[in-house]
Amino acid sequence: MSDIWKLSARRSKEFDESAVAYDRFRPRYPDAVFDDIMELGGLHSGARAVEVGAGTGIGTEALVERGLEVFAIEPSDGMRELAQEKLGDRASFSGGRFEDFSALSAADAIVAFSAWHWVEPSVGLDLAALLLSAGGVLAVAWTEVVSWGQGDFEDRLAEVTGSPWPKTVEHMRASLVPIRDDGRFEEIAVRTHRFERELDAQTFIGLTRTYPGFHTAKRDARFEQIIDNVFAGSIQRVEDGVLTLFRRT
Repeated sequence: MSDIWKLSARRSKEFDESAVAYDRFRPRYPDAVFDDIMELGGLHSGARAVEVGAGTGIGTEALVERGLEVFAIEPSDGMRELAQEKLGDRASFSGGRFEDFSALSAADAIVAFSAWHWVEPSVGLDLAALLLSAGGVLAVAWTEVVSWGQGDFEDRLAEVTGSPWPKTVEHMRASLVPIRDDGRFEEIAVRTHRFERELDAQTFIGLTRTYPGFHTAKRDARFEQIIDNVFAGSIQRVEDGVLTLFRRT
């Protein structure tokens, strides 16, 4: 079980500082992820969804477009304000952490995009079980890297940083363990949807800076030199949108 949720307050402050870059550079989930949530979750237009850690509204917008009534919770002020600016009154937004919303009304779905690992497991699952009636769905999604780039790009990244770049986020995978161990939830589906993005040097550098870690201008210059001079100005990053769906028993 991951305990990264204990760092959530600090990470929210970091997200405040990178909200615009996060919205610009982080990937958008494939449409099929949202289609799966609707179809496999048995959701229809007008269903009520609570979104945990809505960020800049990347997932929120796709849910609203499918007719869901979304109550989006986001603790980072900078991210939430940007999401509200983008979506206006098409979704309801609130600050704070999901664990603090015990007074919410019932929901047909609880969804989290790259966010459930920030939730304290025991409190979050108790609240999810309270909010969802029998048959309601808990959808947890994130993205995983399949390939950082074509050819020997990954080897060149490792030369710059001193080690291979990770492709999976174990904290996200580990966040599913308490749900799977909880008798109030039944796992009903796991789906992956592959997608690719072509990134120029500045986009790749901007993306890397939205993740925690040690960033320097010297390292960024190396990335730029490799992408521009060795890979003709762009790399093809391949990712999977990973979705796991649970039903409230």
